Amino acid sequence: MEEDTRKAVAAILGDVRQRGLPAVLDWTERFDGVRLDPATLRIPASALEAARADLDRDQPDLMAALREMIANVRRFAEGQRTCLQDLSLALPGGGTVGERWCALQAAGVYIPGGRAFYPSTLAMTVIPAQVAGVARIVGVTPPKPQPTLPGAWGVDPLVLACAAELGLTELYPFGGAQALGWLAYGEPAVDLVAGPGNRFVAEAKRQLIGTCGIDALAGPTEVLVIADASADPAWLAEDLLAQAEHDPDAAAVLVSADRALLAAVDAELQSRVAASPRRAILEQSLAAHGRLVCAERDIAIALAQAWAPEHLELAVADPDAWLPFLTTAGAVFIGAPSAEAFGDYGAGPNHVLPTDRSARYTSPLGVATFLKRQSLLRLSPTDAAAMAPWVQRLAEAEGLPHHGRSAALRARRPS
Repeated sequence: MEEDTRKAVAAILGDVRQRGLPAVLDWTERFDGVRLDPATLRIPASALEAARADLDRDQPDLMAALREMIANVRRFAEGQRTCLQDLSLALPGGGTVGERWCALQAAGVYIPGGRAFYPSTLAMTVIPAQVAGVARIVGVTPPKPQPTLPGAWGVDPLVLACAAELGLTELYPFGGAQALGWLAYGEPAVDLVAGPGNRFVAEAKRQLIGTCGIDALAGPTEVLVIADASADPAWLAEDLLAQAEHDPDAAAVLVSADRALLAAVDAELQSRVAASPRRAILEQSLAAHGRLVCAERDIAIALAQAWAPEHLELAVADPDAWLPFLTTAGAVFIGAPSAEAFGDYGAGPNHVLPTDRSARYTSPLGVATFLKRQSLLRLSPTDAAAMAPWVQRLAEAEGLPHHGRSAALRARRPS
């Protein structure tokens, strides 16, 4: 299956690289059953504004919730930006060495579709790019297989309303590997693509490494919950189901030393799955990747550190006693009230997180994703003269005489 995915994505990206937008439209028609008009491809601001006005009028409570999420995510991103400081260190002769943070010029954000549409992911990807100062942000999202909303380009109205609220000016109704190929090879030619997607999207990102930057290679979503006797079995069951309902490949694992708690959670899961409108997905996910594990504290910590899960919940009486030992998870939810759902829907931290053990070495999507560091060197004549002898000596030792001579010339003061 992995080899089939790799070959399929390579064929799509190769076609898009060669033929450009016509290839994107052909693949979109093949996969999504929608033939898009290249003359009216970009969703106009009027459609975004109309969707926002409709939502404001018909579901003001939902619009209020959307705005609360956006405000929280923006506040958190702005806090991140203040922590990313430029550096300048003085040299003895009056020069400086340092570095500065520079925004990327163009970024593409991918908003998943398919089983569901995610305005929350639109906010999580667009806002950090905006706060970083990215000049051009291009959004892509798959169309519905059978568009029924005239003028809405097959995109969910809530996504359109969210785009308007964010001030996103470029949104296109196509997704999949062909969308990422267009972002990287086409007219946008973005510096980086960000946002989660299915296995074809993840594979497209992998194959585009070197053509443009990527935020991460995201796999199926994961949660590890560590709980003790103080936890509520109903809360834990819903937390596990909240992760499992994403996808049949989602992983939801509970670890506790309390056997009675595990038994109570198991009973809660059975009754809640049977009554769920997403029962089919839940049954597949829990059967394949759901686990209730009885383990003592040391084993629970070792499991969490080795797995490096995307989400880690600490539903324990004293979570701060656990936290210092749990360094590899993508996001940690500290204490029983801190359900992972609050992170998904805009408490502040980003919900685009590393999966598949990559949280061992990479970080959640954030403002820094859309910035790069640039080093700076400003030498005075005095600094250059002082450095030249030892720089020349090192260069000669490495067999690079012209490096040494270049430095030595700076040691000769003008007469």
